[in-house]
Amino acid sequence: MSQENVEIVRAAIDAGNRQDIEAGLALMGPEPEWVNSPTAIEPGVRRGRDEVAAVMRALSESLTDARWELDRIYDRGEEVIALGRLSRRMPGSDARLEDRSLMSYKIRSRKIVQIQVLGFGRDEVQAALEAAGLSE
Repeated sequence: MSQENVEIVRAAIDAGNRQDIEAGLALMGPEPEWVNSPTAIEPGVRRGRDEVAAVMRALSESLTDARWELDRIYDRGEEVIALGRLSRRMPGSDARLEDRSLMSYKIRSRKIVQIQVLGFGRDEVQAALEAAGLSE
């Protein structure tokens, strides 16, 4: 069961990188939640398919060439924590900006029920790893 959850998370990350909102939503339960970091531009919880789809659309529109590269998976059964790097091209350049990101995916009955941004940026990710009892 747990390996299946890891594969669901990998599929969600792939859908995000392709900006395929419908494929991402297909991996979610009927009432998913998106929990943004308290330090995010738009912190808080978004509930339901419409609100989560709106978050996904906003990310797709604002980060048009973004890629999330997975570095490590922490398999906790019904929770999969993914450590990676989010990068995007600098406007007017081929150079890319990159920063670390830590995300939690909670899965029930083979569907994502919650995605939580645990940390973004080196310091925030390190603190979130420590708070979760994890190390790199």
